[in-house]
Formats: sequence, C-alpha cells, structure tokens
Amino acid sequence: MAVSTDMDARLLPLPWKSLQIAECTYLCKVHFTDSAYCLLLSDLSRVWCEEAGAEVILERSKELNKRLKAPISSFLSHLSRLLLPLLGSAEDGHGRFSCQRTENTLMLLVKSQLSGLPFYWEFHCKEASVTTVCRHLVQPLVCMTKALDYQSQELCTLLLQKDAEIQEYQESGAVLTRGRLKTESFDEGSFQESFLAEKIPGLRSSWNSPGFTDRLQRLYSTVTAAEMEPKSEAEDVNEYPGSLPEPAQCAEEREHNMAAEDIPVPKESVKVENHQVPLADVLSLTQHSQSTVSKPKKKKAKGLFK
Repeated sequence: MAVSTDMDARLLPLPWKSLQIAECTYLCKVHFTDSAYCLLLSDLSRVWCEEAGAEVILERSKELNKRLKAPISSFLSHLSRLLLPLLGSAEDGHGRFSCQRTENTLMLLVKSQLSGLPFYWEFHCKEASVTTVCRHLVQPLVCMTKALDYQSQELCTLLLQKDAEIQEYQESGAVLTRGRLKTESFDEGSFQESFLAEKIPGLRSSWNSPGFTDRLQRLYSTVTAAEMEPKSEAEDVNEYPGSLPEPAQCAEEREHNMAAEDIPVPKESVKVENHQVPLADVLSLTQHSQSTVSKPKKKKAKGLFK
C-alpha cells in the first residue's frame, strides 16, 4: 500500500516512536487532519500502513458506531487524543487498544467512549509499499549512519588535538595536580577495535526491540527535514540525498585553510592508525582561527596544571 504525496510529506519529518500494545512493541508514525489520517506501524520485520480519507472514515464510523452521530473531525480528534499520548510512553493502552494480525494485514482495534456512548474504531493496515519503507526507514537510517560516522571522526580529531595540547603543556614543565584526571593518549585504532569487540555484542538484545532514543529521534527528524528542503544543482549530483561531506574531505579543507597560520608546534609526532602523522598536521586539522598560540608560563599556570 502506497501513501499519497501530500500525506507522505506530512509524515516524513515525524520521528518513529514506540507503541506498546499488549506484549508487542511497534514503531509508529501517525498524522491526523480534520478529515483524514495516515498511520505507519512496524515491528522491524514488516511495515504496515493505512491512509483513510473522509469517505472511508464516514462509512466505517457508520458500521462501527450506529448509535453515535458526530462530525468526522470529532472522531479524528478523539482518536488522536487516545493514540498520541501512548507514543513513546510506557503505557500499553490496555483495555482500549488491541491488535489482530494476519499474513499481510494488521488491524488495530480501538474501544472507548465518546460523549458518553461506546466508541469503536478499526485501523485496517496493509503492508506498505517498498517505496514507503525505503523513504521512511531505509534512506533516513543510512543518512543517520553517515552523520554519526562523520561525528565520530570529528570527535577523534578533537581528541588528538587535546592530546597535542596537553603534550605541549607538559613539555613546558606543567604538572597535573590531580592524578585521577590523568588519561592515556588517544589511539583511534585501539578504540575502534575495543568498541567492536566489547560494545556491539551487548547491543544484540535490543536488535529486535523497536524504538529510538530521544537523540536518535532528533537526528531522524533533522535528516528527513533536510531531505525535504529544495536542492541546488550542486546537491543533485550527490550519490545520496542529504548526504554529508566525507570526514577526509573536511580534514583536507581545514588543513588547506590553516596552512597559512603561524602556529608554533613541537617537532614530535603522534601515532594515528599505525601511521606517523606530524603533530603540526593534527593541529592544523582542528585548530580554529587564532592569531597566535603562546606557551603558558609554568609559574602562572592555573587550573589542573601548576
């Protein structure tokens, strides 16, 4: 089942939030208007959706609520008040929501009261089209992965800069006053190997548990919002919509921009991924615009060093 262009544009920037129904946890997106709604649900093995307009809603409301007479906008407003508070919360809507699944469909059943009368509703969800799955899950997740990798590279570069700064303080005679703050020099290769060996296995238990953290929801909304912005001709040649520049390219640009600055650095080098890189190059990758960098005098140093 495909989603209309208008409703797709409304749904895309919305983050996926967890929805607990009985013992099942789903990722959910939903958007209500005065005369229509669109719902996306996924358990990470399949994606279901339903888009319903005024005619479908009116016909279904007559079938399920024969005694209840109300405008379509009232039905949709009531449904939104029931469903939206459950998204991202620990509540499971017990007694109001239930699910019935078949091979290709998922029906979300609602039981409530409206104006003192029983109110029933059924979301008839069918399997989403490949286009919808790619647009709302695959493409944003690929872009998020690139963004997080780019962020990781920037942080590694910053750590190398900090190590170089500390080394210069030490060569000037500074001494750490609190031993518990002492750290080993950062080695990106060792860090990556340790992360893959120790952290990834611990994440296996969450692979089948749908849900994004608040930080990932913000990142999802950011990358999808960027995807919806008008693109220039230069952006159209990118291999992936909304892709970020590669970390290596950014490093080269910073190195070129900082080459003209007169920054005094020691001749020693630091080790990065089993290659000897001059310390001056490390500083030039991350040093922000400064006119000069003066060495601190040992007698006047404050804070952690004296």
